[in-house]
Amino acid sequence: MNPTKIVILGGGYAGIKAGKVLHKAFRKESNVEITLIDRHRFHTLMTELHEVAGHRTEPDAITVDLKKVFRGRMVDVRFDNIESIDFEGQSLKGEQNEYPYDYLVVATGNESNFFGVEGAEENSHTLWSYEDAVGLREHVENMYDLASRTEDPEKRKELLTFAVCGGGFTGVEMAGELGEAKEHLSRKYDIDSNEVKVYNIEAMGRILNMLEKDSQVEKVQQRYQKLGIELLTNAPIIKVEENNFTLKSGEVVPCRTLIWAAGIKNNSFASKLGLTVGRGGRILVNEYMQTAEYKNVFAVGDNAAYADDDGPMPQIVQAAEASGHTAAENIIHMIQGGDLHTHTQKYDGFMVSVGSRYGVSDTRGIRFNGWMAMLVKHLVNFLYLFSVGGVRQLWNYWRHEFFRVKHRRSFVGGHFATASPNFWLVPLRIYLGVMWLIEGYNKIGEGWLQEIKMGWLLTPSPVAADATAAATEAAEAVVETVTAASGAAEAVVETASAYGEPLLKNVPGIMQWFLDNIYAQAPVLFQTMIVLTEMAVGILLVVGLFTFLSSAISVVLTIAFTLTTMTDVSILWFFFGGIALIGGAGSTFGLDYYILPRLRLWWSKTHIGGKAYLYWDELE
Repeated sequence: MNPTKIVILGGGYAGIKAGKVLHKAFRKESNVEITLIDRHRFHTLMTELHEVAGHRTEPDAITVDLKKVFRGRMVDVRFDNIESIDFEGQSLKGEQNEYPYDYLVVATGNESNFFGVEGAEENSHTLWSYEDAVGLREHVENMYDLASRTEDPEKRKELLTFAVCGGGFTGVEMAGELGEAKEHLSRKYDIDSNEVKVYNIEAMGRILNMLEKDSQVEKVQQRYQKLGIELLTNAPIIKVEENNFTLKSGEVVPCRTLIWAAGIKNNSFASKLGLTVGRGGRILVNEYMQTAEYKNVFAVGDNAAYADDDGPMPQIVQAAEASGHTAAENIIHMIQGGDLHTHTQKYDGFMVSVGSRYGVSDTRGIRFNGWMAMLVKHLVNFLYLFSVGGVRQLWNYWRHEFFRVKHRRSFVGGHFATASPNFWLVPLRIYLGVMWLIEGYNKIGEGWLQEIKMGWLLTPSPVAADATAAATEAAEAVVETVTAASGAAEAVVETASAYGEPLLKNVPGIMQWFLDNIYAQAPVLFQTMIVLTEMAVGILLVVGLFTFLSSAISVVLTIAFTLTTMTDVSILWFFFGGIALIGGAGSTFGLDYYILPRLRLWWSKTHIGGKAYLYWDELE
């Protein structure tokens, strides 16, 4: 019996969601094959394109490797450019192969809509793909470079004028990035930032129509003023030329950089498949995301034209994911049986950034402006990326958005991005390791491997009186108690002498519980483990092996010793030294430099490590 073949065309938000849902349903099925096809090796984070185009983050910040997204899963990721689809023969023809299918999900995305404006397509830049963002990034910097070498004031005006057409989320966010970027680009090319003009141009009377409250739109306009961005509303562009564009009012604006973000339509490939289309060339679908002509063909995300009592499905990430989920659920039901799943429109809200540290958000009626809105946006990105790539993708996001952002353009400024070379930490690493070795060696000399040394910290256990106990047994108990008390007193004196004034006067409750219930069961064994851990940490730090782990253990040990009231203030430097070394000080003049890269590469290719995303891309 031939396996059932499911093909997902497109690795965007909707395609990935469909692939994840299908894998979960059929991961134990051998008679189902799932194939995802895309032209690129990566999924593009469309909501972050403006950050790359505006010089805030690097190009790889907006890509997610599709092979790694589906590593360890039954989704076969193929890279090909599909040229045509034979719906009757149920096959896709690509430049490299043909792909037969029993069920097809079309998720190829959108492209810019120029609405027939003269010269717009030929003379403006778009921001709807990875290539767009990278090309625009290069173009913007090139304008500053050319201006720095141009003396003609009119030419400089053309070069240093940047306009964004469109007051939706993409247009507003792109304008915000340009307004923020002009400061460091002007410094880099020795240009007076007052020469730089940034426009956001909207044909209607209001920007950000998806925001309910006018007060939030006003906040965005106030941020525009602070960044030096000029907002033009009720100003449709009617003509675009290489060096200028013309507004409906007749005003001609000299400009070499017009970014077109005025609207989107179905991409030309999907709109010309011969399926019934609606507004913007999008494929008409029913409540199950099925196309009108073929019940085994689904259109999702920006390819789909769908409307219900809540209105038309918007072109946003949540809608794309939800429609991908609907299509996948219905394919599952068509294969396994059961009622089809009706698509519902339920969206949490909207968020828009204006530069790196200011935004507005409206999530289910909870509204924030400024820094808090940016925090909400980052948290939403955290949730999405974790669902796509687990901890691995979260780390990539933190790295790009916080740890490697230049010019203090993270939403927390440049505090997390400031770093120093690891070789400055080598002396501290070796010194801390030697000190742990000395600690362990001293404890061996004190007899920690042979006798109880921490018994004085235990809570005395109540002795139950036996009414019929013989007098001699009571006397023996008294003698034993006196002896124990004497030993405890000597231990206290010895400890006080050895450790000085303790940081804590009393053992906290949780540590006391641990001593009474864990340590007391096998005191000498537990002490031996402590000594061996100290020696192991010391050796690892000295040779620079597994430095992250040994530094973390160093921190934990200092906390544990402090909670037992056995340490004085001198222990604190162990704590702070361990924190300073956690960042990977063994990668310089240490064994980590040689061993960890091989270990990480091996681990990332294991079934567990790859499937659970428990590895870092840049360390493979």
